[in-house]
Amino acid sequence: MTGPAPANGPEPPASRSHRRVAVFVFVAICVVGIGATAFSIIRSRHHTLVLTGGVAYQPVPAQGLNSGSYLLFESTALNRDYGRVGLVPLDDPSAVPAISPLTCARVAYASGRGLCLTKPATGVVSTTKAIVFGPHFNTLFTVPLTGFPSRAQVSPNGEYGAVTNFVAGDSYATMGQFSTRTDIIDLRTGTLLFDLAKLQVTRNGSPFTEVDFNFWGVTFAKDNQHFYATLGTGGQTYLIEGDVATEQATVMLSGIECPSLSPDNSQIAFKKRQPGTIVTWRLWVLDLATMTEHPLAETASIDDQAQWLNNSTVIYGLPVDPAAVAALGASNPGLDVMAAGASILTDTWSVPANGTGTPTLLTAGTWSDQVVTTG
Repeated sequence: MTGPAPANGPEPPASRSHRRVAVFVFVAICVVGIGATAFSIIRSRHHTLVLTGGVAYQPVPAQGLNSGSYLLFESTALNRDYGRVGLVPLDDPSAVPAISPLTCARVAYASGRGLCLTKPATGVVSTTKAIVFGPHFNTLFTVPLTGFPSRAQVSPNGEYGAVTNFVAGDSYATMGQFSTRTDIIDLRTGTLLFDLAKLQVTRNGSPFTEVDFNFWGVTFAKDNQHFYATLGTGGQTYLIEGDVATEQATVMLSGIECPSLSPDNSQIAFKKRQPGTIVTWRLWVLDLATMTEHPLAETASIDDQAQWLNNSTVIYGLPVDPAAVAALGASNPGLDVMAAGASILTDTWSVPANGTGTPTLLTAGTWSDQVVTTG
């Protein structure tokens, strides 16, 4: 949202990096990075994309997502289709996108099942919903949720989904602060299975529990039972490995946020907080075989859950104009301004996973990009 950045265009100089004021009981977590109240400008890039009014899009393929390989995304092009779910061929990211009927704050899809987190309705309590959809973007189930949408992930076989929302009112949160709620959903039935707050967590072989536990940033393993996620408590963040069947989890490492497994499950891309008084993050990759980690060549602050284009390339979203985002976010500190209804133009970038190379524009006017391969 969840994140908050959707497909084509030349490479931009607009300020891209940012920071967000910490508003949680622990260090600010992975609300989509563009809900920031302040930004640290690290690098500028040219962006010549101008999108206003109507745009001629391609129709969604007749086979839907039943065959073919695509980049699926939420469009942030500044026109009437802002927020709609779109797709481009994986082998031609600069193609004119197809736009579906779905409007989402976050989207995820795998093996015939998708998750669309809707933009919230605000009242005494902010509410949203998770739409479980099929390969033709048809609604299968609707799951009511509370809070502001932040993250959505689907297991490789399409059986499970994970959704993270920011909520207020937990007993350990002070007035005006937010915490997270992350649920596992059975996408075959549209049933909420459990909240990660119910996990039995161990650390160094002993039970680990605190009143201020928060969980976010789920990524599913290819066995579809195990997952990784972030646990925040006491101002610290931890990488945990969990099991859907047993509802148990183990703390693995500290200082890791918003993990994302590579397709072969050998690496985890994540964001790491940088030293200093200004809150910024940098993308890193963890090698699970050696448990060693290294930074990526992208030096802009990335407050998002990265994805993988393939086993050697990481992709992530960035706002085109961080200063505009900062101005919009000032009235809603700590919240995803996209999820709250603001229209922000964002792009998706790619960078080699081995720490070499330079960032490259993948798709312009997109957010929440992910690879969908079927058939």
